Amino acid sequence: MEGSSSWTGRVAAAVLLVGACAFTVVAVLYAVLCGKLIAVDMTEVACSAGGCPRGLGWLLLWASAAAAGAALLWRAVLRGRAHRSAALWAAAVFLSPAALVPAWQGFEWLRGPHLTLFGYQAPEGAAAGSPLGAWEERSSGSVFRVRTDGVTEYDGEGRHGWRLGPSPDGAEICGMSAEAPARTGLLLYAWDGACGARVRAVDLESGRELWTKALADPSGTVSAGGSLAVTTTAGAVVAHDLSTGAERWRSPLPEGATATDLAAGPDRVLALTRSASGAELLTLDPGTGARARQTPLPAGSEPARIVSAAPTAAVIAGDQLLVFDARGVPHTEGSPYVPSAEGRRTRLGDVLVVAVPDREDREVLAGFSLTDGRLLWRRTLGDDWSVRTLGAAGEGRVAVVSRGAYSHLWDLDARTGTSAGEPAVLRVRDLPMGERTVLYGRTFVNLDPGGTRPPVFDLGPVLGW
Repeated sequence: MEGSSSWTGRVAAAVLLVGACAFTVVAVLYAVLCGKLIAVDMTEVACSAGGCPRGLGWLLLWASAAAAGAALLWRAVLRGRAHRSAALWAAAVFLSPAALVPAWQGFEWLRGPHLTLFGYQAPEGAAAGSPLGAWEERSSGSVFRVRTDGVTEYDGEGRHGWRLGPSPDGAEICGMSAEAPARTGLLLYAWDGACGARVRAVDLESGRELWTKALADPSGTVSAGGSLAVTTTAGAVVAHDLSTGAERWRSPLPEGATATDLAAGPDRVLALTRSASGAELLTLDPGTGARARQTPLPAGSEPARIVSAAPTAAVIAGDQLLVFDARGVPHTEGSPYVPSAEGRRTRLGDVLVVAVPDREDREVLAGFSLTDGRLLWRRTLGDDWSVRTLGAAGEGRVAVVSRGAYSHLWDLDARTGTSAGEPAVLRVRDLPMGERTVLYGRTFVNLDPGGTRPPVFDLGPVLGW
């Protein structure tokens, strides 16, 4: 019995010593992590306004609990004789670091997801043409960045694909279609100061030219939708076959009107015109170009813009979203103000997600149905937070970069506005993000001129602290 009691006592003493060492290393780890969060990651904004790093409060509490546990265990160890055994010390030093694994996992759970720079393309330099925009090919994950001197494909891993160089006659690209249906993008070229003197169709799978057409008296607008490539001249809307470039029809504009925006879909072609009497929306038959409807639009603080031609006709005019039914009657519901500026909205199927400045000191993100104009959802991302950029994340989800005390990347359901989880904190100091950026999931396409920033970069999870 005495031997058994002595053996039990030695085991208990060993457990106390190992536990004291384990709690000590955990307390030291958490103290170092707390110091790092406070000294490096904390912003100058007060904690009450979101300036504290996520999880800092709980981490301080856990560090205090680990330190208190270590103190109690060391007190028990020093009352016994375990600390006099070299063998027990060797076992404690060998086993106690295992406690760092669950301790680190607890820290990562507390701070939540963090993203930083994962891969990027080298800056192009000042000689590169000015960026105009980008397309995405979701099935392959490729993005296509359009500059005044050409188009470059970047594959799903951000590497160079094909490149379409400048025009042989020196003409610069001055415009592009917003959409690229059937993997076909449209480019407008400037000649003799006229943007749109030539339209060029590009196969995004191979980078080869499909066709090119010269236009007389262009007005510098183009759209691709359904089976049509639609452009405008000084007096007409002109439709070409998207795959061959053959002219399908011409539809004259109202007298004295100039087209400012276009959108084409399988069921309608929309042309936004402006004249001395104000802005109007022309609805044209996609098969013949016959004018089906001519609708006056309300004036607003920002220029009117077409949102989509499918599944219904939708425009932003009079600082509101107007969705037209089959009879041409506009319907709107929800926020009294919807901005028309590019970069503040994105369309995912039949849902429009838009950043709406509230009448307070914060921004509201809202989702609208493009079938009937209903407000589907409305949410704030945080007090005093603003939306920096937003874009498609695939499978009916929208990616949003918010800016406040910290920058976050949100993954939201486009139809409900619900988040897939905690937003990921972005290490902005590591990100070469320009002021004008297009977002596709975790891929960013910089559109700032000057060539000093990477044209494309991707995000990945933060490894380490």
